Amino acid sequence: MERKWLWVGTGALVAVVAAAAAVWWARRTPAVAATVNGEPIYTAEVDRYVREIGARFGVDFSKGDAARQRQQVARSVLDQLIERTLILQEARRTGRLASDAAVEDRLRQIAQAFPSPEEFDRALRQQGVSRAELRDRVRFELTVRRILDDLRVPAPTDQEARAYFQAHREAFDEPERVRVRHVLLRTEAEARVALARLRAGESFAQVAKELSQDPGTRDRGGEVGLVAPGQTVPEFEQVAFRLKPGELSEPVRTSFGYHIVQVTEKLPAKKATWEGVRQQVLELLRENKRREAFEAWVKELRGRAKIAVHL
Repeated sequence: MERKWLWVGTGALVAVVAAAAAVWWARRTPAVAATVNGEPIYTAEVDRYVREIGARFGVDFSKGDAARQRQQVARSVLDQLIERTLILQEARRTGRLASDAAVEDRLRQIAQAFPSPEEFDRALRQQGVSRAELRDRVRFELTVRRILDDLRVPAPTDQEARAYFQAHREAFDEPERVRVRHVLLRTEAEARVALARLRAGESFAQVAKELSQDPGTRDRGGEVGLVAPGQTVPEFEQVAFRLKPGELSEPVRTSFGYHIVQVTEKLPAKKATWEGVRQQVLELLRENKRREAFEAWVKELRGRAKIAVHL
């Protein structure tokens, strides 16, 4: 009995100490993480982004090594929020902030990529992002694009583009690709039922629409599209590139569930030629020049801004 009492007492003590530590940390952490030209960036916003990063990459920043890295992650997030604030402040001052109409149009495009409004909302919940937060992020991205398009940079020459192509030729080669479709099921038993129906001659599109658990491809009859190496999880890729056109796979287990995979077309690897990619290289170099000019512009904003960091 004494040992049991001691264990309960120790547990209670640990809980009290943990609670006290949490209160102490909350008191030490300022409500405002930084101010940018007098505009506050709140610690709660930094914390929200840190949690979102943790959820996206499956990292719990309250435990083990990840907890020791949390402060560095928070500082990195804060630095990005400072930069975002500077950009938006200057965009408002110069009349280059993305309009409400442009933001709403882009939000409609994003929502239409999902089979239904419910699937869209589910995806937002999984990412831990509200519609209001998504609207703010879309406005920022459109504003940055508008500023980039307004930047005046010298046009890349053919000589520059050809030299870049020669130095990065392999990046422009087209790898072997396959056009693939799949049916995603929760269990191997369900996958084998789907496979039996397909082998009996039922339409792949119909079986996918009826049974597939993948909201992104279900309404398209399971069509994933053209896939290159490295674009899907390894287990899926290995099977897809091994199949012959028209052949059905056995159930393939991945972290998403069990897939029945079918390849409908194979495209062989293709070496790039200067004539074939000239315009692509010129546009890439033009975009690189814009990005370099943008980074210099943001650096200039930082240089003349009044920034106070409290975190």
